[in-house]
Amino acid sequence: MAYWRRWLKVSGSCIATIVTGIVAHAQSIEALTVKYPSEHAVFWERKRNVTIQENKGVIQAVTKESDVMAILNDRANGQYNRYTVYHGSYNELKSLEAYTNFNEGGKFRKMKVSEVKTQSSVSSGIFYDDVKESSFDFPSLTKGSFAVVNVEEFNKDAHLISPFYFSSYIPVENAVYTFTHPTNMEVKYIIKNDPDGVIKVNKDEGRRNTTLTFTASGLKYKDRYGAAPAAAYYEPHVIILIQNYTDDNGTKQPFLSSVDDLYRWNYSFIKNLDNNKEASLKKLSDSLTVNAKTDEEKARNIYTWVQAHIKYVAFEDGDGGFIPRRAADVCDKRYGDCKDMTSILTALMQLAGLKAYFTWIGTNDIPYDYTEVPSPITDNHMIAAVQLNGQWVFLDATDPHCIFGYPTDAIQNKQALIAINENKYELVRVSTMPATASKVIDSTFIHITPEGIKGNMVVHYNGYFGNELYDALMYKDSVGTADYVKYKLGKASNKFKVSTYEIIKANPLLREAIIKGNYEVPDYVKRAGNEIFINLNLEKFFNGPGIDTAKRMMALENDFHYTIEQYHILHLPQGYTASYIPKNFKAENDLLRFEITYEQKNNQVICHQTIQVKYILLQPNRFTDWNNIVKQLVAQYKEQVVLTKN
Repeated sequence: MAYWRRWLKVSGSCIATIVTGIVAHAQSIEALTVKYPSEHAVFWERKRNVTIQENKGVIQAVTKESDVMAILNDRANGQYNRYTVYHGSYNELKSLEAYTNFNEGGKFRKMKVSEVKTQSSVSSGIFYDDVKESSFDFPSLTKGSFAVVNVEEFNKDAHLISPFYFSSYIPVENAVYTFTHPTNMEVKYIIKNDPDGVIKVNKDEGRRNTTLTFTASGLKYKDRYGAAPAAAYYEPHVIILIQNYTDDNGTKQPFLSSVDDLYRWNYSFIKNLDNNKEASLKKLSDSLTVNAKTDEEKARNIYTWVQAHIKYVAFEDGDGGFIPRRAADVCDKRYGDCKDMTSILTALMQLAGLKAYFTWIGTNDIPYDYTEVPSPITDNHMIAAVQLNGQWVFLDATDPHCIFGYPTDAIQNKQALIAINENKYELVRVSTMPATASKVIDSTFIHITPEGIKGNMVVHYNGYFGNELYDALMYKDSVGTADYVKYKLGKASNKFKVSTYEIIKANPLLREAIIKGNYEVPDYVKRAGNEIFINLNLEKFFNGPGIDTAKRMMALENDFHYTIEQYHILHLPQGYTASYIPKNFKAENDLLRFEITYEQKNNQVICHQTIQVKYILLQPNRFTDWNNIVKQLVAQYKEQVVLTKN
């Protein structure tokens, strides 16, 4: 039931005219069953038609979209019945038709859906959302039937036309996207994720209108894998940008031909904000910075205050999805969305004499740069940028635990569009934090017992690791905290147990934390005669067969670069000596560095493992490089220390 809903949101919701000739295609069911033997249903056809129109200088659109799902066997019933159409203040739903054409004794009969329920959409992280969802269930999805939906929308602002995705969660036999615009308009299209040229393009130029038609066929479902980026990174789709149009006076009017055009549109939502004249805000800003000796201290004090005192609550409400609220109102209410938190951040910082600005940015769910796609689809977030010591520092107060000076991990390496004033902006690439900026340092002391091993641990977290820990513990009760500690400390085997633990928030400002604990792991060591065998690599990272390069065709996503250091310190049992200690080993490429060293000091054997991961998005053409170095690491994990009884 969730499948239809998820993919509709990706592809931009619906409208359309009905496919003709379903009866004529009835014989195709058997052919489709042969072509897709493991599928219960396929999209026989997915169509979208966008017609651009001008209304008193406002560029708008009518979008018609239709989906026709062919049911290949009865198991589709119960799995693919639910369908949800999303619409809102910018995309008004004008008409909706849905029915099942099912085969009854060799003749097709049309059965309309019995009920369409429309309600406010409840999206993850959204407190108030003006987006509506109209949901229904297709009846009688039996073998040989067709589920049909036709929807028409009115798009109030053509800046917000969404991409068209050709593939979906089940195979798509035929996909057609047409885009019709007046001849006084110039448009540009961008085809993404189509290395084999599956998408075909045709241009039909008439006297008054020009139509672009994009078609693709035989699009198979792509298997989903863990740690994969958003669909926009790998699903074939088309983005269309209206570059400009010629008005009635013969003047060419820019629309979305460049970052300049996008910035002009974006800035219209913030140009009327006047946040710097509120006496209450000035008083607050002064109180937060009175003891600060540097601009960096001023910015840090304001940022941490907003994080602690303004609760992030997301809104989507017509223009409210684009326009920040007044900083004074946000301060009074003590909550706001990303734009509102940016509003109060920039206001307080500007009142403190800092160069702080509204900034648009896309999170890592969006693979585009502004320079490639100067469109509102390139961003989904707003943050503040402040210039300190000649460098830009990006501040996102929606994360209450993000460290000052660190971008939130989701905006690393993204282009930021910084609003300096109405006529000036800066386009800056957010830096990716180095692996040394986020570390785990783990010291585990090991004693061999008749049952296995036991001991104590001290684990330090900083950087994004510390940020994650503070976030995770924010709302956990004692049971949840205990489970989380076991998850964080667990190693050696699934028999790992934590008896007691202590969490120390060593430096809340820098999100540094320590977890101390006592543990035991039954049945970990092996004994043979006078010898004990123990593997001191208690935690084996990337221990497996590697990435399946024959099957996985989508990138592997990692949140941030990081370093993990582990000291596994074995106390030699009385009467035993270390008769074999593995050799030291290290390997490195631009993706991964690891080193394992062994050292004997008095009655201890110390295994020191260092892992450093240095990628955010591992593309398929680097999978072999990754597998090759991980293979070396896995080989080292098999090494054991041998203790011999004196």
